[in-house]
Amino acid sequence: MCAFAAAPPSSINVSVETSAADLATIINQSLPKELYKGQGGLGTSVSVLRTGPMAVSATDNYLYLTLPVQLTFKYALYESYPLKAGLRFKVKADVTPDWRLKTEVYYAGLSDNLADTFKLGPLSLKPKSMVDGISQPVQRLLAPIIDTKVNDAVQLRPKVARLWQNAFSPTLVSKEFSAWLKLAPERIVVTPLSAMNNQVRLSIGIVTGAEIIVGPKPAPAPVKALPQVQQLQSFDKTFRIQLGTDVFFADLVEALKPVLLEKTFGEDKKITVKRFNLKGEDGRLVVVLTATGDFDGELTVLAKPVYNPQNNSLSFEEVDFDTRGAGVLISTGSWLFSSTIKKTIKEKLDSSIVEQLEKARVKASSALGSVQIAGHVKLTGAVKSLGLGEPVVLNDRLSLQVVAQGESSVSLK
Repeated sequence: MCAFAAAPPSSINVSVETSAADLATIINQSLPKELYKGQGGLGTSVSVLRTGPMAVSATDNYLYLTLPVQLTFKYALYESYPLKAGLRFKVKADVTPDWRLKTEVYYAGLSDNLADTFKLGPLSLKPKSMVDGISQPVQRLLAPIIDTKVNDAVQLRPKVARLWQNAFSPTLVSKEFSAWLKLAPERIVVTPLSAMNNQVRLSIGIVTGAEIIVGPKPAPAPVKALPQVQQLQSFDKTFRIQLGTDVFFADLVEALKPVLLEKTFGEDKKITVKRFNLKGEDGRLVVVLTATGDFDGELTVLAKPVYNPQNNSLSFEEVDFDTRGAGVLISTGSWLFSSTIKKTIKEKLDSSIVEQLEKARVKASSALGSVQIAGHVKLTGAVKSLGLGEPVVLNDRLSLQVVAQGESSVSLK
């Protein structure tokens, strides 16, 4: 049985985005040519015709729209020449609990290429102030079109629903090790929609438990209904994936060979290590040395693997000779207790553990480099660190659960 490292929920980060240019294209397909025809104030009538495509930009978390129009005023038998102008609006968008983008359209004024006044028969008109009066009906015309087309462009609910449903099915991340990424989605959080540099982005975090399982494909979890949106100003974007890691004694033997085999230890009295082996026993690592020199025979060194939660490290402590049944060693070989052999074994074991865990980190990072979730949707991640748990000493290995920590993302454009 393995001891488990504490694994807080992970956040798989989803970036849903579209460009201002793409929004302009889809909105312009639905804009009518005639925007308004009716009263213009001071007894006049006015018609407002669209003369070209709407321009869309995104900055300061707003969409800014400029609609080129032609204004024609009539009074009695008099009709003005067509006035060219641009109606300006700004749009704010938020995510509703049912995964729609709700837009609010505000009139932002008229472009500055109109004269302050002009004559229409006996009337002296101020077109800028008169256009302000017709902005509301034009705004009411635009609002449902913009709302519909922004949702058509982003396709938020279908994208998130597809990802949410697929997250419940284990995903193969490494054929070589038969390693599966298993998620347990809990909820979804979003931050306010960002509109900057002509890009509209929405950051979504799928909060989920996550672990890597080695072996046959695990059974998929029952798919839960897509939850409602939980809006936050920010959220933790770290993912933490729990995975079992084994450090085999055979690897530690290879690491110890250069510092033990045929090496001589001691000062006045000396021994030379001719052979050694490792095994696990009673929660400790057992190193059995066969030595020659001032002591001929077998020496046993015990080392206990210890997890330090303060600095998230694993090291070997209580490294000492096993004096149980040592017999002559206690009476004639006490000089060994102060030799450098214990220090040498501890230092090499400690450094080997660090190397083995770094290999696990690289392996996990490589496995998560590009994971196909569904269709054209890929999860990418980089493991930056490992959180450790208590090690379990088995006969031929150290087994421990680690938590791979990093940042993951899914891009849905």
